[in-house]
Amino acid sequence: MRRAILAIFLAILMTACSSISGPGRDIVERAIALQFSQTQEDLIQLLNPRDPKFPPFTISNVKITDEEGLKIDNLNGFRVRGTYDVTLEFPGRDVAQKSNPFEIYLQRQIEGKTWRLARRQSSASSKSDAETWVTQLVL
Repeated sequence: MRRAILAIFLAILMTACSSISGPGRDIVERAIALQFSQTQEDLIQLLNPRDPKFPPFTISNVKITDEEGLKIDNLNGFRVRGTYDVTLEFPGRDVAQKSNPFEIYLQRQIEGKTWRLARRQSSASSKSDAETWVTQLVL
């Protein structure tokens, strides 16, 4: 009898844990690419506003070294850290950067099917201690 109760308890526990699992490597890779492209577009706008073109790039070799659960606007989220490689495709040559560190925040949506890249919003006018997040769908 005890074994049956223990087996049922373990099955429930495993089901509960699987529903709060973190993002897969493909979601992390797409989130890194989204954040990378936005950062580079902002930089290009500052450096060359007349011709704001950024070369195509590829994110690869994503290695997740740390994953921590947290709440982002009352939904389950994760802070994910690790490294990635990026290859920029310039005309006539490719430039590769290896082992770039990353730290991203991902928020799982209520239905559990989609993820959003989350960034802390800093506001000098905000007097509350509550964190404000801006999120964007990871496609």
